[in-house]
Amino acid sequence: MARATYVMRNGELVEKHLAAPLHASGEAPMIRTDGMDAVRSMADGKMYDSRSRYYESVKRAGCEIIGNERAPFEKRPQFSPSPVGPDIKRAIEQLRSR
Repeated sequence: MARATYVMRNGELVEKHLAAPLHASGEAPMIRTDGMDAVRSMADGKMYDSRSRYYESVKRAGCEIIGNERAPFEKRPQFSPSPVGPDIKRAIEQLRSR
């Protein structure tokens, strides 16, 4: 007997791989919870496990949270190696002439 996973659709059990999704993509809300791993605030030295309380304490201390900004990328100059062949030939000739 093969195993299968079932989901409820319109009051009936349907095999999961055959079932239509509950929501069309993009309809589900994005949720950002207030909870987070505990961090020590550099503004007041206290530990916080709530984003809102942490942000409040930073603002209350007159500080600003930075670091999530996107830095504009500058174009790097293209690297083009200089020809080293003439230098090598000159070095060999200098060694042979001694």
